[in-house]
Amino acid sequence: MAVIYRKQLSAMGIHYLYYPLDYMLDAQAKAGFQTVELVGMAPHFLMDHTGFQDTAPVRKMAEERGLTIGCFTPECAVYQYLMCSPDPGFHERSMEYFKRGLEAAEQFGATKLLTNCIGGTWDEEYDRVYERAVKSLSLLAPVAADYGITIAVETVRPEESKCIITLPELKQLLQDVSHPNVKAGLDTIAMGVAGETPEKWFAVLGDDIVHTHFVDGRPYGHLVWGDGLFPLESYLDVLNKYHYEGLISQEITDFRYFEDPAAADARNFRAFEPYILEEGDGADV
Repeated sequence: MAVIYRKQLSAMGIHYLYYPLDYMLDAQAKAGFQTVELVGMAPHFLMDHTGFQDTAPVRKMAEERGLTIGCFTPECAVYQYLMCSPDPGFHERSMEYFKRGLEAAEQFGATKLLTNCIGGTWDEEYDRVYERAVKSLSLLAPVAADYGITIAVETVRPEESKCIITLPELKQLLQDVSHPNVKAGLDTIAMGVAGETPEKWFAVLGDDIVHTHFVDGRPYGHLVWGDGLFPLESYLDVLNKYHYEGLISQEITDFRYFEDPAAADARNFRAFEPYILEEGDGADV
C-alpha cells in the first residue's frame, strides 16, 4: 500500500488569495497539515527586488500552529518578475528578486525554493529563451548554495511558456546548469498536459526530483484530489518505488476553491489520510 509521512504533505495558499495569513494557517493546521509551502505574494508575504517584509513574525505564526515552512516560492508566473525576461533591465530586477527570495527562504528555515522558466516572448527564437534560462539559473545557483537552499525548477503548461514545458527539456536544462543546488520540481498538471507520467519522470530524473506540486487534474486544473482524473494511489506508489522523501505540495489554483479554501484544504487532506504515517512509525517510505 502507498504511504507518505504527514510532514511530507504540504499545504499551499494560492486559493487563499482573499483571506489573510492567520486565517490560512489556522485552517491548514486544523485540516491536519504540518508543513506549508509559502508563496511570496499578497496578502500573505510581500516582497520585491529590493527586499521583503520581516520574516520572523510570519515564521512565528506558522510555528505557533505546529507548521513548518518547508519550501518558499516567490510569485513567478504573473509577469512582475520572470526567470527568462528578454529586457535587460527587467531581467536584472528579476534576478535581484529571486536572490531576495533565496534570502527569505533561508530565514524561514526552508530548504527549497520553487520556480520555473517563464518569461520568453512568443516571437523569440526558442534557443534565445533557453539560453537565458541556463544563464539565470547558473547565476542564482551559487547564491542558493550560500543560503543552503536548493532551487527546484518545475515545467509549466504551454500556455505559460515556450520553454521548459516538457521532461526532456528540463533534463537538458539541469545538465547544462550542472549545479548541485539546482534540481527538478515535478508538477503533476504540467506533467499531465505534456502527456507524461510520474513513472517516466522518476525513471529519467530519479533523485534529481526534490520537490513536487502533486495535485489532481483532467489533466488541466490544479484540483483537490477527487475532482480530477489522476489516480492518487498509483501516483503515490511511484513516489514510494523511487524512495521520494521530498514535499508533496498541494498547489490548488482553480477559482472554484477561492470562496471557501479551508473546506478545499480539509477535503484534500482527507484524500491523503488513508496513506499517511506519523514520523517514527518505522515504515520504509
